[in-house]
Amino acid sequence: MSYSAFMSQTVSPYITARRTVRELVMRDGNNLYGESYSAENARGTVFILHGFTENAAKYSEVIYRFLCENFCVFIYEQRGHGRSYRAVADKTLTHIDRFEEYVEDFETVLEQAADMPKPYFLFSHSMGGAVSALFMEKHPGVFGKAVMSSPMIAPTHGNMPLFIPKLICRFCILTGRKRKRIFIAPKYPGKEDFDTSCATCEEKFAYYEEIKRNCEDFHNYSPTYGWLLQSLCVTKKILKKGAPERIDAPVLIFSAELDNAVLNDKQKEFADRLKNCRLEFIKGVKHELFLSPDEVTEPYFNQITDFFKA
Repeated sequence: MSYSAFMSQTVSPYITARRTVRELVMRDGNNLYGESYSAENARGTVFILHGFTENAAKYSEVIYRFLCENFCVFIYEQRGHGRSYRAVADKTLTHIDRFEEYVEDFETVLEQAADMPKPYFLFSHSMGGAVSALFMEKHPGVFGKAVMSSPMIAPTHGNMPLFIPKLICRFCILTGRKRKRIFIAPKYPGKEDFDTSCATCEEKFAYYEEIKRNCEDFHNYSPTYGWLLQSLCVTKKILKKGAPERIDAPVLIFSAELDNAVLNDKQKEFADRLKNCRLEFIKGVKHELFLSPDEVTEPYFNQITDFFKA
């Protein structure tokens, strides 16, 4: 069976039957789009924090995997993404004024998801990993266990010292371009290229790429100067003295060998400072581990669910 057939014939009907759409009202009055999924004989609930430019639809297989292991699931589209509130009208742009807004939103989401079965588990990817790190440092004890897949402890910044892109962003913000597309980022092309993508399996990439192309709400593609500066500054916040040490939940971190979106060495630095952490280094794959070939994703998903169940 092809991946497309598996998703359309097996995954989609299964998760759709268990989905409830949630309208989540944030502290500033803006709405975020969310979904909850019910599982039989629930072991608890897995909260999913997606990555930069992503949406809930991209996590359909991830959701399916958790449901099949009797975990309920709660996922929402972070502000500036998908069907959630946007500070800019251009749906190809992703913007945030303060990275802490993502953390504050997650706090509010958890308040509005109080009906979900406990214990709570956390699965995060990339930008979502940065949000989860900041949240767990601020609120230890909320999650029983956490998985961070290619977490954005630090984004890549080319072959230049960090202060240079920060300086460029600050200059552009001072000159009124905070919510404008960064100059090196192209507009959404309508059809993305697998070779320059963060996926390692072309079939899985193509399946999601078609979904994204056909839904305008999913056309997030480029950062604004405001978002980029916030992402470049998040590392110092995550790794500040005493912060990672406050996380009390066991953590499983996956690091991708061919990652060109985030820095592996900062993931290790973060992992080394946690009280209880296992770092898995996956060879031969790019940033989006869940869009890797089956020989990678099968043990990847098994490790995650076994970790949550142990």
